[in-house]
Amino acid sequence: MKQTTKIFAAVFFLFLAGSSFAQDNDQPLLIVSSNMVHMGAVGTVNQIGDSIFVPILEELVDEGFIYSFGNFTHTWGDEWNVNYWYTAKDLGSFDKFWAEYVKRVRERHPGAWGKMVKHFQAHKDNIYTIRNQYPAPQRK
Repeated sequence: MKQTTKIFAAVFFLFLAGSSFAQDNDQPLLIVSSNMVHMGAVGTVNQIGDSIFVPILEELVDEGFIYSFGNFTHTWGDEWNVNYWYTAKDLGSFDKFWAEYVKRVRERHPGAWGKMVKHFQAHKDNIYTIRNQYPAPQRK
């Protein structure tokens, strides 16, 4: 549970720290959550993500909370080997999405966050402004 609290605190801090810039910028955002997972646990983490988190994320995209999401793992690269990305209109939209996402996961799958993050050796979040994208996401 301690790890989950740290992750949520880091995400919340990033929202507060970047809010003034993001609110003045009408370019969409790319939010990347990077995780270090022991290679032996990557399959387990992917299975948890695919079965529990992805269906809820798909609902939230279909409902217009965010533009898109995805998961990428590396075949070759550094230690940040299980990563998730989200694209959103702005920081306010992402904040609303994240609150709803956490709520739905907790309601439907109690303990799922802990089940997932126990495999994370380290975690970091980054929020980027998307300068160029082709094709551009549809505006809703």
